[in-house]
Amino acid sequence: MEEQLKAQSNGSVNQAKPVNAEKKVPEQAAPKSSVPGADAKTIDLPEVDERPQRPFLYRNRGIILGILTIAALVFPPADLEIVPFLVFINIFIIAIYLRVKARRAIGDHTRGTAQQAPVLVTWGAYGRMRHPLYTSNMAIGIGLIVLHLGISWFVIPFIAILLALGFRLAKLDDLYLESRYGSDWKLWAMNTPAFIPREIHVPGPLRSGKEAIVADMWTWIWLALMVGLVLFRKVDFLIWA
Repeated sequence: MEEQLKAQSNGSVNQAKPVNAEKKVPEQAAPKSSVPGADAKTIDLPEVDERPQRPFLYRNRGIILGILTIAALVFPPADLEIVPFLVFINIFIIAIYLRVKARRAIGDHTRGTAQQAPVLVTWGAYGRMRHPLYTSNMAIGIGLIVLHLGISWFVIPFIAILLALGFRLAKLDDLYLESRYGSDWKLWAMNTPAFIPREIHVPGPLRSGKEAIVADMWTWIWLALMVGLVLFRKVDFLIWA
């Protein structure tokens, strides 16, 4: 009897199974929400122009030059004499040549309210002087003033204002380039005069003369209109005088 009880006890133990053994269920990804806007979305914000804004004088230089031009045209034109005309022609040719040389070295104009200079150009015309474009602009302005008013005392205040404007704009450019390029600009400025060209050739990438002229097309149109207006004013005055 005792052996049977032991046998039954052993059989019941062998037949017992663990009740906590569970089958492993693989993890499932959480279902995506069907509610609109529940998922994170990328919002395209407008780009912010972080470039420094140009100073007031820089932004409005065209308006100031326009006012100066109108003020000069209010004065009666001088007689069409050979000496002022030759002075204008020589200054004009040199200024145009210098402008084309400068435009071969730099890219398109940087118009607008933001000042930018992605590259410090130190070759070509900018290897000879720091401000060939401002020098060209001032020379063209002086030539137009002499063509209109002749060689007289009337030209002095207009030339003085024009030179003051050009020198101040050049100074603003220097300050901006120094803040952007630091020691590179200082080294270039130390060896390169602002307005008087030095006798040196600095090689670098240049556009063709044709490309430079085409890129500056609006300037040529403006100059043609100004010269035409000055000549028309002079001829009209001589006819009705």
